[in-house]
Amino acid sequence: MKVDIENISGTERKMSVVLPLEQVQETRTKVFDEIRKSAKIKGFRPGKAPVNVIESAYKNDILSEVATRLVHNSLENALNEVDASPISRPHIDPPKEFTTDKDFEYTATFEVLPELELAEYKGLELKKEVGEVSDHDVEHALKHLQEHRSEVKPYEDDKAIEKGDIAVIDFEGSLNGDPIEDLKRQDVPFVVGEEKMIPEFEKNVQGMKKGEEKELDVTYGEDFQIEEAAGKTVNFKVTVKDVQQRILPELTDELAKEIGVDDLKSLKDKVKEDLGSQLDQQSQTKLRADLLDVLVEKNPVDAPPSLVHEEALRLAQGIQQGMQQRGMPERELDEEAQRMVAERAVRNVKASIVLGAISRAEDVKVSEEDINENLAGIAQNYNISVDQVRDIYQENKLLEGLEANLAEQKVIDFIIENAKIEEVQSTQNHVDNKD
Repeated sequence: MKVDIENISGTERKMSVVLPLEQVQETRTKVFDEIRKSAKIKGFRPGKAPVNVIESAYKNDILSEVATRLVHNSLENALNEVDASPISRPHIDPPKEFTTDKDFEYTATFEVLPELELAEYKGLELKKEVGEVSDHDVEHALKHLQEHRSEVKPYEDDKAIEKGDIAVIDFEGSLNGDPIEDLKRQDVPFVVGEEKMIPEFEKNVQGMKKGEEKELDVTYGEDFQIEEAAGKTVNFKVTVKDVQQRILPELTDELAKEIGVDDLKSLKDKVKEDLGSQLDQQSQTKLRADLLDVLVEKNPVDAPPSLVHEEALRLAQGIQQGMQQRGMPERELDEEAQRMVAERAVRNVKASIVLGAISRAEDVKVSEEDINENLAGIAQNYNISVDQVRDIYQENKLLEGLEANLAEQKVIDFIIENAKIEEVQSTQNHVDNKD
């Protein structure tokens, strides 16, 4: 066997393989003998037809099977001979005119991880944003706590909607009288004044009463996700189905005890501690993201297209799932979203390649204990057993991906431990005060 390899790009290789005539004829003999035993030729019992008759009837089948076996039986050895490790399924180009009376030649094109000469990754200078939990943050969180434990009751009289009320509405958008299915909803509740709905809805429902209808126009920007309405003025018909009042519990020691702490002061202390932990987690997340950007910048590397494609699909799927969880209709991403996904996919793949190189350089290992600990955390979140989680991961072949992810996190931890980190005051409060 003769093997040559050509670098088409930083991530693509083309391997040429030549198999000697002797191997071709040996394979042909085996294939022919197998076909002959089961060949069905009219007028002959199985295995008794003359050689020339079988060769004539099964010529194409014989050639196809011989070519398949020659590639299958030689590909792995050929890759080993040139020390190549494909990350994508090789694309095989067989000879255009194949006969079994000469050497067999084929090419295999595939992607590989790019070669990388690592830049220095120890002692990196990084900045970590830190913030403080303010009294306003605590008050805001307590307000949300009250809202989550509030009691909702319909008004007894014919109440006009005002700020603080819960309006339950139906709405339907249309263009030139034609309904837009994605802009039609029923029984949508929202607190007037919290700006959770578009401003036109917030403004127009105030003063309306249960059973009333109103029409209003909403003009959407060119980047609006629903293509039918993007850049257009949509006419909405809004119907108030109900008007409800929200009764908030008072912030007292009794409320604190219901939540599970001793008194109101303890509740405020706990809220402040939880918000502090949230701030620290967000700070750590940003630090790790900034670190990956630094590594990618310091280590220019090509991103294999197949890996970028897979990562882009994963990111897009995550966006779609997030939209579904927020109750938004499933739709294709617009051009801007697709551009952002494509850029993020390239960055993520490049970062993963660099982290992998550092992992090999530092001989980072993921232990069985690491995997078990992670599976236990997943099991706790979903309230199922660790064995169930492991079975799911094994059935869906996810353990290898989990191990790779844990290895990357270990590498990031290692780099941060060896970095020079300067704490800087955050220019904005990152505490998430949303519901």
